[in-house]
Amino acid sequence: MSSGTGPSLKYRADIDGLRAVAVLSVLFYHANFGFPGGYVGVDVFFVISGYLITGLIVQELRSGRFELGNFWERRVRRILPPLALMVVASFGAAYWQFFPLDFKEFGQSATAQALLVSNFYFWRTSGYFAQAAEVKPLLHTWSLAVEEQFYVLFPVLLIVLRRCSPRFLIGILLLLSSLSFGLNLYGTYRYPLAAFYLLPPRAWELMLGSILAVGAGATTGVPARWLRELLGWLGMLVIAVAIFGFDRATRFPGFAALVPCVGAGLIIWANAHQLTGAGRVLSARPMVFVGLISYSLYLWHWPVLVLARYLNLGPVPPGQRLLCLGASLVLAIGSWRFVETPVRRRLLLGSRRQIFAFALFTTGLLSLGGWMINRTQGLPGRLPEAARRYAAGLTDRTLVRDSGMAEAIAGNFLPLGNPEPRRPIKVMVWGDSHARSIMPVLDRLCRDHSVRGVAATHSSTAPFVGYVSTGPTSLQAESPAYNQAVVDFIRRERVEHVILAAKWGSYISPTEIPRLRRGLADTVAALQNTDVRIWVMKQVPEHPWSVPRALTFAVLRGQDPDELGRPLPEHLAASQLRDQIFDRFSAPRLTLLDPTPWFVDASSRCRVALNGRSLYYDDHHLSTAGAMLLRPLFEPIFGSADRPDESPVARPGR
Repeated sequence: MSSGTGPSLKYRADIDGLRAVAVLSVLFYHANFGFPGGYVGVDVFFVISGYLITGLIVQELRSGRFELGNFWERRVRRILPPLALMVVASFGAAYWQFFPLDFKEFGQSATAQALLVSNFYFWRTSGYFAQAAEVKPLLHTWSLAVEEQFYVLFPVLLIVLRRCSPRFLIGILLLLSSLSFGLNLYGTYRYPLAAFYLLPPRAWELMLGSILAVGAGATTGVPARWLRELLGWLGMLVIAVAIFGFDRATRFPGFAALVPCVGAGLIIWANAHQLTGAGRVLSARPMVFVGLISYSLYLWHWPVLVLARYLNLGPVPPGQRLLCLGASLVLAIGSWRFVETPVRRRLLLGSRRQIFAFALFTTGLLSLGGWMINRTQGLPGRLPEAARRYAAGLTDRTLVRDSGMAEAIAGNFLPLGNPEPRRPIKVMVWGDSHARSIMPVLDRLCRDHSVRGVAATHSSTAPFVGYVSTGPTSLQAESPAYNQAVVDFIRRERVEHVILAAKWGSYISPTEIPRLRRGLADTVAALQNTDVRIWVMKQVPEHPWSVPRALTFAVLRGQDPDELGRPLPEHLAASQLRDQIFDRFSAPRLTLLDPTPWFVDASSRCRVALNGRSLYYDDHHLSTAGAMLLRPLFEPIFGSADRPDESPVARPGR
């Protein structure tokens, strides 16, 4: 690799300031302090990392001093000691506070993190029915795994191409970046979780920084000051647009990831020879200091926020969130001062043998600890028996498979009850995840009555003909075709009873109600020339917190679990808007089913537990126990075939 006359790699205060922008945007985003697109700070980190580390490798390759052993030793010194400290502290907090399922999953993530594959773990375990982010203290380590996987492979590429000119190397990097960006675009639309978590769709962000570093050796002269000033401030503006203009609804990474990455690249390039006005702002002492502790600050802020959310069973008040950020700052300063800096300067673990021995020891210890926690199912013996029963509600669900577009076209729906294919299909449940959550009781009824049933369910997809569901886990543009395939199946198989169930509130807004009513009317009309009877179940009561966790905490804190239920007037008030879908709607052979009376206890609360078991597995999905509570509501369906003009809906006794 030939040398160039560009600026040599040296300490740049503006890059530490850019790190500060990145980490503060992430912190304020996670703390919900008005940075709706603050997650792009991770992308800025990727560009900075690619620039700095590639610059060091290229510099050493040019001088003939590069060794993989030295490189990986520097990476271990930089990454592992503060990371290990944070993970060990998280182990302790999770042991004392987490319920068995959450602690088990923490153990799995700890093992994955120790083996540098936490991004794969969170990719495989993320999704609609995965544990919420607020119970995953190590979720943020996915970005560290992406970086370390990149730096296992990337130095080898640079060694292979070390005799190439910078221009040729830039061409190779541009080609690889283009391939990675193409994977990013494809994955964002087809496999969004993989595009977010995995290295191949993310590598282009790191390589953008690499191209800037290599380009420093392929150019001569200093660009005009006016151009550098313009591009420096433009980079700041572009990053600000991403931080304040993006939000959770932004399709990401995709094309949107270009915005913060290009912004970071512009700042790095514009200030490479001499500080611009933007560079001087970034080089201010407070910004530089935050940049210096940015790694430790990134490590500590997320587990602190997770613990606060866990103990609060949901949203944390602003004052507590501010305290969390303050605690994160204190922990970060301590970690940077007493762990990160001494190890990097070889004041601790001074020799290569010592740091690698430390790496092997901590990797083995954390992997083994995580494996043991997973193996023991999260050490349930830590909790009293009553608390364990309620905590078990987190996993009290069965029959959770979705039906996709291909299954709908093929008529390959999940069987309920008697699977004998020669029997006629008497019952079908059709809807989103709320329809799926009542499948256990319908399956039991089908078995008890020797009836064949099927289930056509897909998350966030309303069971209405012609209706386009736009939720993150819905079929989206395919939803009308999916629902039409279900209707065709009902007609073809002469299904006797169809139960529509959904989280109707998910589709509600004042402008959506007419469209939803039209969807219901079109669905009924599409089935009118058949002998099918339609049963529409209203939404079950929902709650502002995870029900199994609230019940478990109630036991641990000496509170009465029966007092947790939502007062009936609150539920009825919350139901008014979504019930407008069904108000004054009538059609032959259509019956509305209201599950609410089956949840109301003697004190007019919507009960969340019965006989020591949680009736929900989160805040709004029924557990198997909760579904079984509705057996009397559905049982008349299985004896009503000869009474098509009646509405024999059972009513609960008090």
